Amino acid sequence: MQVSAHRAFSLLKELAFERVSCSEAEKKAALRLLEEVKAAHVQGSIEEFTVPCGRVKKAKLMVTAPYQKEYEATGYERAASTGEGGLDGEFYYAENLLPAHLEQVKGKIAMMNGRLRRADYEKLQNAGAAAILTFSGSTKDRLSESDCDIRKLRETMTEPFGHAVALNIRAADAAEIVRRGAEKMHIELESECYDGVSQNVCAVIPGTTYPDQIISFGAHYDSVYFSTGVYDNLSGSVILTELMRYFAQNPPARTMKFNWYGSEEQGLLGSKAWVKAHEEELSQHVLMINVDVAAATLGNTSSLILGTDKAVGYVDALMREAGIPCEVKLDIYSSDCIPFADQGVPAVNLLRFGTAGANFIHDRNDHLKNNYIDAKSLDITLQQALMLAKRVDGAKVFPIVREISPEIKNKVDEYLFKDKKDKK
Repeated sequence: MQVSAHRAFSLLKELAFERVSCSEAEKKAALRLLEEVKAAHVQGSIEEFTVPCGRVKKAKLMVTAPYQKEYEATGYERAASTGEGGLDGEFYYAENLLPAHLEQVKGKIAMMNGRLRRADYEKLQNAGAAAILTFSGSTKDRLSESDCDIRKLRETMTEPFGHAVALNIRAADAAEIVRRGAEKMHIELESECYDGVSQNVCAVIPGTTYPDQIISFGAHYDSVYFSTGVYDNLSGSVILTELMRYFAQNPPARTMKFNWYGSEEQGLLGSKAWVKAHEEELSQHVLMINVDVAAATLGNTSSLILGTDKAVGYVDALMREAGIPCEVKLDIYSSDCIPFADQGVPAVNLLRFGTAGANFIHDRNDHLKNNYIDAKSLDITLQQALMLAKRVDGAKVFPIVREISPEIKNKVDEYLFKDKKDKK
């Protein structure tokens, strides 16, 4: 049996709907992937896990001085509520949160540039901001062609620094607010926290020669709000289904585990949950192969290695031997490889990034109608993944040492917000 990019792309089309963490749509996609596992006569299951979720019942933002105007706003999930009557306060544009900005945000409704990162959240909470505003999109977005992004205060923010009142608005509105010299605002936010349920789809093909050595394959199948996530990351998910089919018909020497992770877009929650649940077996894992974004018609092929320079040299040599143009380098990648590397399992990320102007990610434009991904381009990464998997599986001695370089270990620790106490 050979792999088929056409078949993979057909499955991608079938699953091209919004699949947000803990939604019924995410569960629907998980069940469909499990059907693919069973159709290949592979042992499969769904493993559920709990996700900290939030529900916004009301979000309102109005400039009250020196002019009056209400703007569309979305509340951050898991943010604090303003309480009855809302919150009235002075507005301050804190830009990039330099010390001179932070000196002026106490008790004010502070708006910052860019996404709200953990370090920014810590600064604003410590500075005593009354509420946090962010903006998304660009100032040239058309109202009918863009969305006011829905964002979330992840537990990595709220657990150490508490819950803040936080809202998001459009970039064009943010510019108008600053340009017109807004001084005072009224905001209302009604929000609640709850525990949701997400799921990983898991499949196992036992090894015939070295069953105690495990090669793990991963891809996430969830999407963000407003997005069908065909590029990020149905493309990787359907590549995994083809690899699973191939090795079901061509039994591998080493045990292979295929995992389609839920809730990756919420902070790698699916892979984190899987690694925690399977902690006792991780010493048997010799490699994790992760596929996250593929199929871009105009783009380039890359492989980011979480391991050592020797692993980079091995993968680079394989790609050259196979005639696959691929930039291979030692670096981390914000995907489901991280929890494995954190536990000492080296990882190879296979990626095809769309080039500027021909890639859409994390918004409504990640959609088949934009014609920026195709089956032929998906086959590039599919063939690359198959070649790599066959070579490492067929090796008499596993060619990638189970080791993570200090450089990568430090980057993983920083990514996971580990402090010095955690590293001891």
